[in-house]
Amino acid sequence: MENNQDNQYSKGSIEEKIDVVLDKLRPFLAREGGNIVLDHFDELTGICYVDMIGACAGCILAASDVSDSVEVMLMDEVPEITKVELIAPKENPEAGYQDLLKRLAEEQSATQELDKINAARKAAENNKNTDDK
Repeated sequence: MENNQDNQYSKGSIEEKIDVVLDKLRPFLAREGGNIVLDHFDELTGICYVDMIGACAGCILAASDVSDSVEVMLMDEVPEITKVELIAPKENPEAGYQDLLKRLAEEQSATQELDKINAARKAAENNKNTDDK
């Protein structure tokens, strides 16, 4: 009996198969401000080269993410793959880190602004309650 997984990919190229698997991973990476893309697939060696971009570029966990989860999923679902390797970041890895820091600073700033607004409202309510007495 033929595997349903093999039927799913029988018509597509290896790169298309890889993109289908990477699409399953992208939502998890996007939550952290990153993404993963196929750089190229070497048909002679079976090595799939991927690139982590955005906040994932240059992240110290990127290599372990690739070896621990990306490689496992790709090799399981695309039998032509013998190994998955992370390529050196094309973009400045510091840029992804700086983007993450900027987003965190904006979030902190928004939280502080909300705290000020809530404190002002509470003070206004306390003043109103004091005036009513």
